[in-house]
Amino acid sequence: MKFTASRLSSDNKIFPSEIYLEETGITIKIPGLFSGETKHFDFNHIASVEIETPLIGFSSITIFAGGTQMSANGFTKAEVKQIKEGIEAGKKASTSQSSGSQTSIADEIQKLKGLLDGGVLTQQEFDAQKAKLLNN
Repeated sequence: MKFTASRLSSDNKIFPSEIYLEETGITIKIPGLFSGETKHFDFNHIASVEIETPLIGFSSITIFAGGTQMSANGFTKAEVKQIKEGIEAGKKASTSQSSGSQTSIADEIQKLKGLLDGGVLTQQEFDAQKAKLLNN
């Protein structure tokens, strides 16, 4: 799922920041005129996520992982909350997978449905993941 910062916010006038919430982690892309910065954080490496939602203006999100931090601003309050929830869900999913516990296909589909209902996954992403689970 892709989130793009508003061009009305500071530091996003020409090239807005982008956040990609992916299956294995999150990618933050902060473009610049001559250079930019892109970092990918795997869910299992993320230590914490902080969001700042001022009463007026745009919200920001900061991700801390392995001694590294990266911030992006210019998002709505709903977007940063959705990103944080997606990260927390991804961390739980990666923790359950790495712990070696076997889960049934029905349990996995139920988790995906929760992500769909929470707005983390689109219907197309849900259907693709569900088909992938059922074909294994």
